[in-house]
Amino acid sequence: MAEFVYRGRRVVYDRAGHGDPIVFIHNAGAQRRIWDDQVASLRGRYEVFALDLPGYGESEQPRGYRLADYVAMLRAFLDEHRLNRVVLVGNCLGSATSLSFAIDDPARLRGLVLINPLTWNTVRHGNQAPLMWFDRFAPLAPLARRLALPKALVALIVAHQLGPRGRDRELQKDPRLQAHWADRGRLLALDRLVQDFPAFAALDEFTPGPEFPPICTVWGRRNRILSAAAGARLDETLCPRERLVLSDCGHLPMVEDPETVTSAITTFLAGLPATKEHLSR
Repeated sequence: MAEFVYRGRRVVYDRAGHGDPIVFIHNAGAQRRIWDDQVASLRGRYEVFALDLPGYGESEQPRGYRLADYVAMLRAFLDEHRLNRVVLVGNCLGSATSLSFAIDDPARLRGLVLINPLTWNTVRHGNQAPLMWFDRFAPLAPLARRLALPKALVALIVAHQLGPRGRDRELQKDPRLQAHWADRGRLLALDRLVQDFPAFAALDEFTPGPEFPPICTVWGRRNRILSAAAGARLDETLCPRERLVLSDCGHLPMVEDPETVTSAITTFLAGLPATKEHLSR
């Protein structure tokens, strides 16, 4: 575990391996350990980073929770480590952060793996839309700052994120998925995210140009947080080079079906143009 200080707050991350850099960014509510299987597989050929986003995992609460704040943090992290020609791999909020960064600075990236990308359309057409609308117009921030969730409720929340495959494996009991949900005040990051959802509409309207980095998308068809159908419509705009839909997975396919997700990432990476460092070897 290592630390990066951003705007006076600790951002915790793991770093492993050597080679072209890959940065993994988790979804809202989760933490960096959801990528353990992918990190273990890829660290032999790549330099792999897995972040705890500010407000989640072991990172400190940030000064701002907007999508733009997470993009700015990611830029500062890449600057701090002098990372260029990076592949970003994100889930949900992590995908939105990755895609937003790519829109601002496409030349800095080799590729994007967008798993269950969070956009205005994918969230407002998802099963959680009624709760989203309630929180938007009756903000829960004062309660979220004080509330600590009981373990039984955490298990239910995690189970709701899983598809049949994950529930059959009883992954709702996995410590990696339950971690930090019960920490007092951790719901504040989710509440602030909901307030910023309209800003995600720009991702639905973006059309990549010919110089934009290649994209791979992965969706869990049984996602009960975001709409996989809206995700399919998003693919029509993003035109990913590769697209994977996992029929029995939900919002956490990297844990539910780690072998298939890792294989998809590995195949996508193999098809990317080599970096100058590799060409010179």
